[in-house]
Amino acid sequence: VRWILATPLKMPQMGYDMEEGTLVRWLKAEGDVVTLGELIAEIETDKAVVEIEANTSGTVLKLLVGEGTAVPVGEGIAVIGEPGEDIDAEFVDAKEESDIVIGENNDKVSVDSTE
Repeated sequence: VRWILATPLKMPQMGYDMEEGTLVRWLKAEGDVVTLGELIAEIETDKAVVEIEANTSGTVLKLLVGEGTAVPVGEGIAVIGEPGEDIDAEFVDAKEESDIVIGENNDKVSVDSTE
């Protein structure tokens, strides 16, 4: 039995003090086949625009963020796996749970949804 698990592609840390990067442009679309090391996206750091590579071979199953989106280091930006493979809900749920409202001073802001 061969177990195949989808693999998240996460925002890489391109420098010691990098906390987030902006996804400038996808070089691949959902459904495209990629190989390990193939260029998949361009991200902008505070210093430069750099290309990032696929961290595994497979099919791009899901792009988790749109172009122009600022993404914290370590957060999933795409999911790569085998065609037809169910994407584990944790990939999508983790993305939705990370949408935290941040104030201008980067403090977490509590939102009361009862009003």
